[in-house]
Amino acid sequence: MNIKPMIGELEVPGLQRMGADQKRRIIDISVPGLEGGLSQDLGAESIIIVVEGSLAKDEAREGFLESVREMYDGAEPVDFVADIATATEVFQVLIESISVKEVAGTGSSFLYQLKLRQYIPPPEPTMENGFGDGFPGLDDLGPDLDLGLDLDAKNLFDMMEIPDLLSIPDFGDPSPPLETALEGVKASMGALDAVSGALGSLFGSDS
Repeated sequence: MNIKPMIGELEVPGLQRMGADQKRRIIDISVPGLEGGLSQDLGAESIIIVVEGSLAKDEAREGFLESVREMYDGAEPVDFVADIATATEVFQVLIESISVKEVAGTGSSFLYQLKLRQYIPPPEPTMENGFGDGFPGLDDLGPDLDLGLDLDAKNLFDMMEIPDLLSIPDFGDPSPPLETALEGVKASMGALDAVSGALGSLFGSDS
């Protein structure tokens, strides 16, 4: 290797192997009656770089493990430099896992393996809009639409006045019209009684 592998400010000691694992997210969609299936590419996954090496002295082992575990616990992306990174365009990584093994019969020597995951920074949110945070791009809709939205919002609040919605018209006391109607019915019944009495006198009554 022409470039010394570096993880952050740590030069990788006792390096034996280094490899990169690249993979695309491919979804297979089965279609009834169709031989095989359809494949949909959802893009490439983050590149995994595996670093393996060995150390023989206690001081080297303790210093290496302390530095690596500090970066691991920090959970922050660190710069990564190596020849293998030139082809993969990996510039920052997160230490995903640390594996350490003692070697039997060799005194204080041990083997280590680091898995480094490519770090992709998230896109920065757009903060400049007329609707506060979380609504990027709405300022591009134009002043006319903004004014229309403001008016619609005002009209909506005007329509939501609860006392106006709950007001009931005053129908007044319905008793007087009903009493007048009842008087008319009583007068009609009195006239019928008079006619019935006259007819009884004329033709006689069995009672």
